[in-house]
Amino acid sequence: MTQVLPQIFAENRYLAGLRKIVVGHDFSETADHALVDAMALADRFNAEIVIAHIEPREANDFKFRSSDERDDRTVAEMENRLRRVALAGHQCRKIIRFGDAAKMLAEIAQEEGADLLLLGAYGDGPKDRKTLGRTAELLLRSVPCPILTDGPEMTRSLFQNKEPLSILVPIELPCDPRHLIFAVSVSKLFKAKLEILHVVDMNQALSMPHAFQDMQYTCEHIATFLRQEGVSVAGSLLFGNPAAAILSRSQELHSSLIMMPLETRGFLSSTTSDNVAANVIRSAQVPVMTYRLD
Repeated sequence: MTQVLPQIFAENRYLAGLRKIVVGHDFSETADHALVDAMALADRFNAEIVIAHIEPREANDFKFRSSDERDDRTVAEMENRLRRVALAGHQCRKIIRFGDAAKMLAEIAQEEGADLLLLGAYGDGPKDRKTLGRTAELLLRSVPCPILTDGPEMTRSLFQNKEPLSILVPIELPCDPRHLIFAVSVSKLFKAKLEILHVVDMNQALSMPHAFQDMQYTCEHIATFLRQEGVSVAGSLLFGNPAAAILSRSQELHSSLIMMPLETRGFLSSTTSDNVAANVIRSAQVPVMTYRLD
């Protein structure tokens, strides 16, 4: 794998900048956290913020209030957040659409040419449920731009600490080089240090001492190559449940951000699955950046 890294890096598929940030907002607490992170990013990159709200077309909404009442509330909520962003000195626009939230937000991100989409993972739903919610599930898999998700346990905003950002990058072995490419581009863009982490799932691991040594060597080789790309990077190898190990290591490092790639197929979580990314988003104290590997 490491032999093809220079070739992949030469293709220049990077996150080169942040000019436009879309925030999917449902007027929930987690969405407000996402808006705070969006303003922090706009401070650093002079980016425009687009606040997008999707009103569902559901018959039940009209049982207790008219569409005019609903529209008035939506406009008032959006104007309140626009004023907040404008007072902070940022360019900001609002978009209000009706229909399926996941479909509409995906369309908006594409139409706007968004460099980054920010979300609250649970919105107004119950925070103890095992799924992330249909909108988040579909968006994280379908939107082409990277997504920064604030989960229900988040306690630290993206730039809350003054020291340089620290990004935790969990990797599989063998590692997809596209994962490393994106991590390097984000590290350079945010002037952040990286820690690459491979977790050996003990429920699936074989008792092979040589395999452990090979994994250590591979992690060290990857870290060495990334340093040659001008990135401050460390590497670690842990044993245990992958999601639990990622969360624990993030807290130990006081990470500012966790980065995880996703494939386009399937769902992140369900009542029976144990998807690592879903579990990390549910319990992380920091934002989680996901991005597609197509």
